[in-house]
Amino acid sequence: MNDSWQIGVGVGITKFGKNDAAFIGDTHQFQVPRVNLTMPIGERFSIDGAISFNTIDVGFISNDAKYFSMDGSVRYNFDAILERFSPYVFVGGSIVDSDRKMTPTFNIGAGGIYWITDAIGINPQLYYKHSLESFESMRSHIQGTLGIVFRLNWNNVFVGGNHAGKRSSSGGFCF
Repeated sequence: MNDSWQIGVGVGITKFGKNDAAFIGDTHQFQVPRVNLTMPIGERFSIDGAISFNTIDVGFISNDAKYFSMDGSVRYNFDAILERFSPYVFVGGSIVDSDRKMTPTFNIGAGGIYWITDAIGINPQLYYKHSLESFESMRSHIQGTLGIVFRLNWNNVFVGGNHAGKRSSSGGFCF
């Protein structure tokens, strides 16, 4: 089920260790919204790009520090489990911008997509973002995300140069 382009929107939360929370300004940072785009690059591999930021500070969602992240990763997609759940692992990197300045991180993690329909899925994932001690603006942390994913029928968008779209039986566009 991970053989097509996907776009997702969701939320995220980061958790810093006790010592790092004093430095960052908070133990948890909430990210609303988080947007990602995934493109298949092989039978089991895909690349994913995401942007997370904390623009909403209302009610129970409040942040003491700014958090903006641009993430890129390569996913290895496992076979679907129980027909509708497609797990994956990933490695990649991020540029995290906090109140201080931008910091690169090395990321590893795992996630999965539970496909509610053939075109809509729920996507939880968990990152570990490692920041080198030499960077003074960010500390290593864990980030969990939860999103809604929409499958896009863009597999043939770059094949043959024919961009006259027609409606497919699944509701998307074929090219």
